[in-house]
Amino acid sequence: MKKLFQLTPLLELSQYETLKIIGPYRFLHADASSCSFIYANFHIMVRGKSLDIHALKEEMLHLSVEDLQELHVKMTKDMGVRDNVE
Repeated sequence: MKKLFQLTPLLELSQYETLKIIGPYRFLHADASSCSFIYANFHIMVRGKSLDIHALKEEMLHLSVEDLQELHVKMTKDMGVRDNVE
């Protein structure tokens, strides 16, 4: 039923403090100040003073970052990562 309402990937960055994605993704890394994941053919890395993950579900990731320092978005084709997200 969730596919009925969300047809395209959604990435929402709110006031440089919270990041929410909806849709299939592949989680790669997390620590106290950074995380990275593959989402919609992009490798996304977030780094800040501190990072808290509020939700880590099958098709949803919600996190907050204090004092955002870096947000990198790079196409996965440039990195040799598979096109399909599992």
